[in-house]
Amino acid sequence: MLGRMESGSTFTGERFAVEDWALESLDRLTFTGCAFDEVDLTEAELTGCQFVECDLSRVKFSSAVLTRCALLRCTIRKSAFFNASLDDCKLTGTTFDDCDLRPLTVTAGDWSFVVARGAKLGGVSFAGVRMRDADLSDADLTKCDLRGADLAGAQLRQTALKGADLRGADLSGVRLNEVDLTGVKIDLAQAALVAANYGAIVEA
Repeated sequence: MLGRMESGSTFTGERFAVEDWALESLDRLTFTGCAFDEVDLTEAELTGCQFVECDLSRVKFSSAVLTRCALLRCTIRKSAFFNASLDDCKLTGTTFDDCDLRPLTVTAGDWSFVVARGAKLGGVSFAGVRMRDADLSDADLTKCDLRGADLAGAQLRQTALKGADLRGADLSGVRLNEVDLTGVKIDLAQAALVAANYGAIVEA
């Protein structure tokens, strides 16, 4: 199968099952409406690849390096991202369901409209990452670095944030009165926003 995957190749509506792509280098491949089941991408290098409306089940991304890749409106189930690295990747509208997502290295990128309800992301850095309207309800973001992240409109209901650093993050539109901020680091502007969410009148 890998023999067909020359740089820049495009695949539509195909199914890839029980494939061993570990340690491979995949460059500028585009997959649209494809299904992946038990594909091993351990320590693979993916550069400029696009997955559009794909279904990925039991895929191993362990120690894989994804650079400027896009996973758009994909559904990812029971997949492992142990020690994976995502550099400037776009995951708009993608859903994670029962995935192993840590440890994970995330550098920049766009995670807007991502659904990661109940995901265990403790200790992962999302500093500076765009996460507008992401659904992180019931997720574990304990000790996450979220400095400068764009969380506008994100759903954080019953999200565990103890020890997380939210300084400089955009929290506009977040229902902060539904968030347990115990032990969370915030800046003064955010403190005023929190107070306003609880009905306080903040005056200079």
